[in-house]
This record gives sequence, structure tokens and C-alpha cells, in this order.
Amino acid sequence: MSLAIRVSILDLLSLLTMNLIWAGTYPATAVALISISASLLTLIRLGTGSLVMLPFLWRNVRIWSGRTILRTAFLGVIGFSLPLVLQTQGLKASTPAMAAISIALEPLMTAVMASVLLKEHLSHARKWALAIAAFGAWAVAGFPRPGVKGYITGDILLVLAILCFAVYNVYSSSLSRHLSPGQATAGTFLGGFLGTIPIWLITGAKWPATWHPASIMATVYLALLGTALAYFLWMHTASRIPVALMALFLYLQPVLGVVLSMLLTPTHLSGSFVIGSLAILGALYIGRDKAPMPSASA
Repeated sequence: MSLAIRVSILDLLSLLTMNLIWAGTYPATAVALISISASLLTLIRLGTGSLVMLPFLWRNVRIWSGRTILRTAFLGVIGFSLPLVLQTQGLKASTPAMAAISIALEPLMTAVMASVLLKEHLSHARKWALAIAAFGAWAVAGFPRPGVKGYITGDILLVLAILCFAVYNVYSSSLSRHLSPGQATAGTFLGGFLGTIPIWLITGAKWPATWHPASIMATVYLALLGTALAYFLWMHTASRIPVALMALFLYLQPVLGVVLSMLLTPTHLSGSFVIGSLAILGALYIGRDKAPMPSASA
């Protein structure tokens, strides 16, 4: 059965929108760091996200048991506090090559964890799809080679961040089926915000003396779109379709990132980009969902 039949148009648009937004977070992060520290940027992103999503938090208060609160707080810390600081600092201390490869690692880790921890069936076709998509992401990035001498700390931080993101991706799907997408997003944002405060204090509680205009615009983009909107869309879609299938769509980020660069700057369309894009599109077709979709009340 085709992807279009198994995934609704709304789900497809949500997947495309969130990955388009996330593709822009990498250059936006680099610009935001001109004025502020990694921990403060994370604090601002999660604080803004918490405020935007706060109205959802109080709906059906009776559903918030002690176990649910602890589970949501854990996801907030492991999915936002730690990885956003690690990723932001890693992007600052690593190379564009490793950043590109880290994008390819996240969906692969997510799919493997979903198979092991959630017992989601990972068919041979989807395994091939993940491998082909990983190659495609590498090709889109221009076949970079990580491990440049002097950048090992940044490389390790990026890998740790991707590991945290993968844990969040896997367990957020089950949380979004227990709570509403809005409640799950608001709860994890608040947990992440509270978890980032001690990290900011430990790292010196730095506040910029001056704000660069471009840094302000990048921070607004990261807070409102890269955090509040994109993660709400993730929670909403994760309550409807399998995590392994969503992980495949994460491979669109490097493709969309190059497309954004082409629209904003005179970027040359390389042969490796064409090869990689075709590989990723082919992987999406190979890995399309043929199994019955899980119920949102499961």
C-alpha cells in the first residue's frame, strides 16, 4: 500500500514542515551564538516554548499522576536540557562535516531504539531504507569525513546530543498517546526549562553585554519555530504513526537544508546532492508503512 494511503496529507505536511524548520536550526544556532552562550540559548528556547504551550498544560488536570509528571520531566531533561546544550556547544566546537553526519545518525539511532525498546517491527525493507537514507544524507552533505584533529570534543558532544534526541524521539511517542500532543509538548518543555536552569548556573550564568541584531532574530526563530511549533508537530504526528517511519523523514533535513541555502544564497547544485536526494526519496518509498496503523488510544 502506498505511503500516501497510510499517512494522511495532514501528517505528511506536518513531517515536511517540522523537518524544514529543523533544517534551518543549524545555521540559526551558529548565528545565535554570536551573542549568547549555549546554555542561555537553550534556556530561552525552552522558556519560550513553555510559555507558548502553557494553555495546553492545564487541560484535564486529573490525568497528571505522579508517575506521569516524573516521566514527562525526565523526557524534558533528556530530550531538551541535555541535548540542546550538548548540540549547541558541539556545533561551536566541531566541524560542519560532523554536524552533517550527526543529522544522519539521529534517525538511524531512533529506528534502532524503537525496535529494541518499543518492540516496533523493523522489517528488512525498512532496514534497507534506513541504510540507503543514511548514505543519501552523507552524499547530500558532500561525502564529508569527520575526525578532524582538534575537534574531538565537539564531535563527542554532537554524538551524545543525538543519542539523547533518539531516546526522546522513541519515548515521546508513547507519552503523546497517554497525554494530548499539546500537554505532552508543554510538559516536556517545562521539564526541560527547569532542568536547564542549573546547567546555566553551573556554566557561569552568562548574560550578553550586547545583543547582535542577527543573533536576536535567530534566537526568535529557534524559540518559536524550531522549538514550540516543530516539537508540537512532532508530538502530534508521533501519536498517529510509527516512530520508525517518522525517523525516515528526518533524513529530509539535509536535503531541505541545501534547498534553503540555494534559496538564500547562490549555492551550486552538486552531483552528490542529486545522488543523495534521490537515495533519500527512494528510501522513503522502500520504507513506507504497510502494516496497520496503531490506534491513537493504544
